[in-house]
Amino acid sequence: MNPNKALWEQGDFTQIAAFMRQSGEAVVKSLGITTPLRVLDLGCGDGTTAVPLALLGAEVVGIDIAKNLVDAG
Repeated sequence: MNPNKALWEQGDFTQIAAFMRQSGEAVVKSLGITTPLRVLDLGCGDGTTAVPLALLGAEVVGIDIAKNLVDAG
């Protein structure tokens, strides 16, 4: 197994998930993004920035090495 994948999949990131989601929303809001927009989010985790972008109407593709983080989103 890829050591980076193992590292990310062993952690429990649910404890910081709420804070991370708030920070992702704040970042997206501060950018003043308008749609239509296509986004590739590499290392998307649980969708910290991908989800707020999608809610604005962006077409988002998220990729992450850790399946558990993607599943959590």
